[in-house]
Amino acid sequence: MPGITKSEKPLSFEDSAKLEGYKCRAKRELRFAGMFVLVISIILPFLPPKYSGQKAMLDIMSYSQAVAGIVSVFAVVFLWAVYYMLYGIYKDLKEKIKIVLTTVVVSVNNNKYKGRNYKTFSAAGMPYRLGRVNITENEADELKPGDPVVIEYSKYGKKLLGWRSVDRLNG
Repeated sequence: MPGITKSEKPLSFEDSAKLEGYKCRAKRELRFAGMFVLVISIILPFLPPKYSGQKAMLDIMSYSQAVAGIVSVFAVVFLWAVYYMLYGIYKDLKEKIKIVLTTVVVSVNNNKYKGRNYKTFSAAGMPYRLGRVNITENEADELKPGDPVVIEYSKYGKKLLGWRSVDRLNG
């Protein structure tokens, strides 16, 4: 294989369905985070200030400013999360374009997390957000560093849509 080639192709129906699944999952996570921010922003102003007595008025004023600052930080983080998680997926579903990357496997890894083994591989030229691709045990036995693969991912959201070995494609 001479090198890494990258091309744009239109999304298939299956790819659009995968992106819709990613969108639903991201919306569910954001809904939970939004409810958390809402509950915190309602509860925080009703918590009593640390001191009472002569300094009570000063503490209440500074306390309300602190609460307003915390709520505004929560709101900014929430809006950033919405942009980061959903904007790329919405743009992918609107534009209906995917990237097809023909590349080579750099490494095949066996990772252990919480008592389970995960097989992954990384390939040259993949976007940072994708990093490693999960594979099954049989695929891990077949893949070796230097093997050519084709990886498909969404253009803007950088969500993995699929991959296949070039050997499987030809053979």
